[in-house]
Amino acid sequence: MSSHVALWSRASKHALQQNDFSEDTDYILNWIENQGIGFEGYSLLDIGCGTGTFALPLALKKAHVTALDLSCDMLKIVNEKSEALDTEVSVRLQHADWGAFTSEETYDIVLASMTPALSTQRDIEAMLNATRSLGIFVGWKKYRHNSLLDLLLIAHNAPEYHANPSVEVKTFLHALEKASIAYNVHYFPSTYKRAYTFEQAKEYAYKQLIGYNIFPSEAKINAVLNDLIEDNLIVSENKSEKGVVLFSKCPLLHHFSLVC
Repeated sequence: MSSHVALWSRASKHALQQNDFSEDTDYILNWIENQGIGFEGYSLLDIGCGTGTFALPLALKKAHVTALDLSCDMLKIVNEKSEALDTEVSVRLQHADWGAFTSEETYDIVLASMTPALSTQRDIEAMLNATRSLGIFVGWKKYRHNSLLDLLLIAHNAPEYHANPSVEVKTFLHALEKASIAYNVHYFPSTYKRAYTFEQAKEYAYKQLIGYNIFPSEAKINAVLNDLIEDNLIVSENKSEKGVVLFSKCPLLHHFSLVC
């Protein structure tokens, strides 16, 4: 666990300067609300909340949000962003590793989006058990093409390692079907770019390669980054197909909104 904490703590250093995927977040929340689902007044757990990509917009929609993450630095950013908002936003912070977290508490809505916090069957089952009524899962349908990471993996002779680091949509749907839980799933394309300084890109490279259990070669990383740098910046383009799953443990909603 300590190595994962270190990786995500390092990642949080640049999180305030990075794109928070706001377009994807808005798209996903709009789609959910178009299914007839509201958030106001409901308790909501955001598993692996990161820097608050979903936690803060949902708090603005008057949900009672608990933001859970294993990184104190990520939670600190959530807290700073929450305090900076000119509204009465209340987000409860929970420092925990979901893979080892145990609690008898359940929530009206439980959300997990693009997070390695859900990486095993036990993690999925724990999410389902924590869900009182509705759940939201966002994950990969097809793993992303990342122009920077692709080159780093090729340079390290490990393109086969370019696999999904978190639970895929199809795996999550299988768990729902096994548990006889009703769901609706919607797939959509996602494209974004990120710009890094040389040092930021180098930290990113080390984090990603270590995450794939690949020993980073500084010489190979430097060679890739030097080829890509332009105007003192390294731009990475990311393309993927994601899926948003809305599932219900409430029989009343099985025929209300969960229709493909």
